[in-house]
Amino acid sequence: MNAEEEYLLGAFGDGYIDDKRHELFFHQKNLQWLELVNELLQKNFGINGRISKRDVYILRKKSKALVQKFRVLQKEEISDGKGFVAGLFDSEGSIYLSTKSKIPVVDITQASKGLESLKLAQQVLDKFRIKSHLNGPYNNKHGKLPQYHLRVYGFANCKMFCETFFIRHPDKLKKFSALTSKSG
Repeated sequence: MNAEEEYLLGAFGDGYIDDKRHELFFHQKNLQWLELVNELLQKNFGINGRISKRDVYILRKKSKALVQKFRVLQKEEISDGKGFVAGLFDSEGSIYLSTKSKIPVVDITQASKGLESLKLAQQVLDKFRIKSHLNGPYNNKHGKLPQYHLRVYGFANCKMFCETFFIRHPDKLKKFSALTSKSG
């Protein structure tokens, strides 16, 4: 599995497959990021999706071949994991300053169905010596399933995260730039 396929697999943290209709979906507030995902689908699988807008942008593609290829990809082992963590962060991550301690926090959130993705991401972080914590389950008043958070705390760990993983989401890149300029 190449790094771009790993990235798509991680980005699928904000997506799902409708096996009955043979359709693949990615959801995101940022159109520019979804266009990048669509380019990666085209480059790696030769298939272009269609992006539409509802509450958020939705990239969808009805293709039995794509669904089958993606299901095979989900069963493969990731190689170094950098692409996977970057894709998962870009789809479901955030960076912010803790309200209590004012230290930076990298946070990737998944419902219980995505817990295995968070565990895999934590293994990759451990491999690159980035200290992280898997927290949860938490019940969210807006969600049906319990949520889990994979968090990286502190300037040094967050900076290592920024330098290790190739983040592509434009909004998150801005936040990372602001973080690294503050930490000196």
